[in-house]
Amino acid sequence: MRTNEVQEIQGLYGPFSLSERVLQKIWLHGDFDQSRLTTVSGKSLRILHPGRWNLLDGPDFLEARFELDGQAWVGDVEVHFYAADWELHGHRSNPNFARVALHVVLMPGSADASVQTCKGEAPETLYLMPLLERDLEDYAVDDALLELEQVEDAVWMLEFFELPLDARRAKLREGAAARWRRKLGFAEKRLSGAGWEQACHQFCLEVLGYARNRAPMGRLALTYGIGDFASGRLAPDDLLQESGTNWRLSGLRPANHPKQRLRQYRAICETHPDWPERLRRMLQAFPAVNTANPAKPANPANTAAAFRRRQGLADLVERLSSEVFSGVISAKRLNTLICDALLPLAGAEGLCPAEDYWMHWPAGDAPDRLFRFLKQAQVIDRAEPFSNGQLQGALNLLCQ
Repeated sequence: MRTNEVQEIQGLYGPFSLSERVLQKIWLHGDFDQSRLTTVSGKSLRILHPGRWNLLDGPDFLEARFELDGQAWVGDVEVHFYAADWELHGHRSNPNFARVALHVVLMPGSADASVQTCKGEAPETLYLMPLLERDLEDYAVDDALLELEQVEDAVWMLEFFELPLDARRAKLREGAAARWRRKLGFAEKRLSGAGWEQACHQFCLEVLGYARNRAPMGRLALTYGIGDFASGRLAPDDLLQESGTNWRLSGLRPANHPKQRLRQYRAICETHPDWPERLRRMLQAFPAVNTANPAKPANPANTAAAFRRRQGLADLVERLSSEVFSGVISAKRLNTLICDALLPLAGAEGLCPAEDYWMHWPAGDAPDRLFRFLKQAQVIDRAEPFSNGQLQGALNLLCQ
């Protein structure tokens, strides 16, 4: 009987669980850079059809069509985390795998020479990791969100809903705290290698790229500095033609197109070329946090709504928008930038009580399905409006 193997993978912000099913979906949908496919043996690969997804015993995909060095092939495809999984799963001696012509492997390894079928033939091997244009955790979250939409009686969901309300909220806080620690560690590494200004520059462009175009935006940030964008000489159309950027544009709304995001970032840099320093000063001026009784999260004075009123969060959001980012970034995307990048950087620099603000800050971009899940769990109400802490706690549940 086919199993769905799960591995713990090191992501941008720490380890998370990834199932083999997610890898199979990446292959099925072609959700990777197909412009430069080369097998381990050095043959050029062109995928014509990924094959029929096989949910029974045998190879993952049947009768795939592709070209190797221009020669047409029809064969099966097997997908694994590591090349060594071929032997571990007993595929060498299994006649069901005799027609496997392509072995798609996530992680590069050293066991490729041992990959053979029962006929003594060696399938070509393709490494998937160098071809991915999103962080693996994004793929895992997408898959979990789909399950959230289609499987309303998933065991983990029922177990969560059966917890008392206080326990549900506590579990979300614990998950959010774990993700904060991972994001903080990543911010510390970024700062150690880049410094404040460059780290802000890189993070801002990456977040403006969304999940699909985060990598090419990050590559632009390494090539061009804030001064280049402030000069007005960088045309978004020209940047889109940069070699090696590999933009993913299909299905994007016009507002999310990288050309639009690059225009916005150029406007920020032209208006406030010192925006990272403006940001630093503003973060340092954030009001101190004086929680009434941290030991009792249920205390009305400790709710997200009370925190936002006490700290003047609405005013802080408005000032960050106008005085640092020239008012050109939409509210949700700005909140995503603040939560995913700027507050972790502030925490790593010790500029303000960043974790408290991060927990209670308004949630940025979030799938509607995740919001509905939290509403169904009754953790969102007037006292606890939808916050980044809830969003991060839910994401932690999905990726366990």
